[in-house]
Amino acid sequence: MDDSGLWSPDGEPIPTAALPLSDRLVEALADWVSFYRELGGEFEAPGVADEFVSQGYKIAHGVRRELKGSTVWLERFDTGERIPIELRRPR
Repeated sequence: MDDSGLWSPDGEPIPTAALPLSDRLVEALADWVSFYRELGGEFEAPGVADEFVSQGYKIAHGVRRELKGSTVWLERFDTGERIPIELRRPR
């Protein structure tokens, strides 16, 4: 995982400074990446992987919301599955 946790469609890392993201979201991304690195990508404790993926979804939705009109995907670390992040509309 690179420093930001964000990549372009061709796999190039995207620095958060290159994007109009809020400080709060940039900090959440940095914390998420740091947590992954601390664990070395190994999620042995029950529920830790689920919580990591859940936080990833929240961050991805935040990126999608702040980069209006952009396509955002979440790639699951455990399966490699790429999931499109759709704009959530209030019900």
